Amino acid sequence: MKFEQLFFLKEAVKYHSISVAAEKNFISQSSVSYAISKLEKELGINLLKRTHAGVTPTLAGEMVLQKSESIFKVTEEIIEISNRHRNDGEVNIASIPCICDWILPKVLKNLKKRIGGILVSVETGESNIVAHNVSSGISEFGFLIHFKELERNTDLRYSPLFTDEYVLHVGRKSSFWNRSSITYAELIKEPYIAYRDEFRRYNGGLTNMIGSINLPNIIMRTDNLDSIRNMITQDNYVAFFPKFMSENDLYVKNDWIRRITVSDKKLDFEVGYVTSVKYKTKKIDRIFLDALSQMMQCLRSEQNEETGHNRMTIK
Repeated sequence: MKFEQLFFLKEAVKYHSISVAAEKNFISQSSVSYAISKLEKELGINLLKRTHAGVTPTLAGEMVLQKSESIFKVTEEIIEISNRHRNDGEVNIASIPCICDWILPKVLKNLKKRIGGILVSVETGESNIVAHNVSSGISEFGFLIHFKELERNTDLRYSPLFTDEYVLHVGRKSSFWNRSSITYAELIKEPYIAYRDEFRRYNGGLTNMIGSINLPNIIMRTDNLDSIRNMITQDNYVAFFPKFMSENDLYVKNDWIRRITVSDKKLDFEVGYVTSVKYKTKKIDRIFLDALSQMMQCLRSEQNEETGHNRMTIK
């Protein structure tokens, strides 16, 4: 007796047809028929009633299937265990985009020294999407901007990391190139490139800070941050980016883009990460979060040694 024989018997009874069972399992009808017939021969009993209308189980067939249920249940549990452990070396993260340019490379560098074979899969989006993905179990944890609505989500556990602020990125063709700051009234007259749903709906980030009145003059939306930066260098387009998380940006370091503050808007925010209280944290996720904690401690120590005041606050 083989597992596949019991499985094909179950499938034939489920669909009342050997041919349909074969089709659903992407195998030939003769293979299914042969497996069931061989099982009947081994047991010395008929398990199916075969008619032009299809197949139904005999009394003996029903009893065999009833006893087989425990086998199928254990098999499903084994498959679930294998699926869970097959991705033991993978960390699934949801994140606001700038984290990928700033924090993740530092954490991965730390991890490479400690363990090998780790795969980090990241899905980027606004903070509300990050919260949703972690809450629903799509991602194990996520990096986001803290927003008021987050406190109402009892499925999530929030841990602060650092504070940052939004600044306006401008290119050489902008009339603000030589300015260190502008007013919000000046900003809304400029052609603005928005990231995804920025200023379209509350997304837990910049939109929540600006509000819904006197929005920027949006001329394009995209989910590609490099496209936004490249367009800023081509014309007088502007866009908001976090100040400290963009310090190592090539456009900024090469002086293709300058960062200026909005003098009459409070645009500072807190960045942290969320984990779910509903799902158990995998070992590899705990290792990643530990590496993150160590990296933040190093940044905090470096910051304490600096005397400049123009730095972010590490939590």
